[in-house]
Amino acid sequence: MGWTTDYSYRQFFSQLFKATRTSHGLISLCGLFVGLCYFPAWFSYLFGRALSGAISWFIIVSMLIFVGVELWQKRKSLARYRASEADKTIGHALILTSVLAYPWCRFALWSQALIWLTILLGIIISTWGLTFFQRHALSSMFLCLTVYPRLGILSRATWDFFVPTYALENWMAQGTTVALQGIGFQALAEGRFIAFPQGKVEVGWGCNGLDMAITVAIAGLFLGLIFRQTFSEIAKFMTIGVLMALLANLPRLMLVSIAYVYWGQGWFNFWHGFWGGQVFSALLFTLYYYSVIYLTKPAKSST
Repeated sequence: MGWTTDYSYRQFFSQLFKATRTSHGLISLCGLFVGLCYFPAWFSYLFGRALSGAISWFIIVSMLIFVGVELWQKRKSLARYRASEADKTIGHALILTSVLAYPWCRFALWSQALIWLTILLGIIISTWGLTFFQRHALSSMFLCLTVYPRLGILSRATWDFFVPTYALENWMAQGTTVALQGIGFQALAEGRFIAFPQGKVEVGWGCNGLDMAITVAIAGLFLGLIFRQTFSEIAKFMTIGVLMALLANLPRLMLVSIAYVYWGQGWFNFWHGFWGGQVFSALLFTLYYYSVIYLTKPAKSST
């Protein structure tokens, strides 16, 4: 059975062979080859972070899906885009320079990501022109953000620039301590540490809830776009998501702290690792999703 879509395997390889007959096609294929070389490093980092319980992979995969769906839906209009000679020259220069520089830029993940980003921009500019970024601003931004898989570093650098060091960790430790005291535990907040008579638990960067808050905020953006909400409604979804994630991080810290101090290393590793992170994420996203559905009902019923 063949594909029911517009393309088939035979058409794909036909287009690939056709691309080798033009200078633009050859240059673009050279750039894509570098992308294939970078892909194992990109994927292995995301996969490792997913196994450790981080959810940055969810953000990146969601953005890639959004970009892919939008470009597929607008493929007919994309076929009519034509890059000017100046755009082709700029794009080809970016691709060729990056391809030649790549062998000397494999010393770190960020340097490879920068090379791939430059190549990607060069392919887009030389194929569809600079106007592509104006017509598809959101997809362009998402596509650029997916190039470097260590989104946590970017968010941390931005956060540390505007907020005092350990501010969020201290707030989370204080909030968790109050909640623990409310259910009968002898706990005190000492900066970013939660102190029990039996020991202390540090609220590190990965446990302050910021990464989850950013993830839920981006999920709110996607849901707002899917439900075709206004900008103000999308901003409300994102704000609610951030607040829910930060508040939900308090019972998570309570559970992890109790597991570390009273239940032993095995339970701590479970709730602090992959499976515990996935349980927490699933509960939070389920609650958030139905909250967004509830908020969109009045808008739907009034139309």
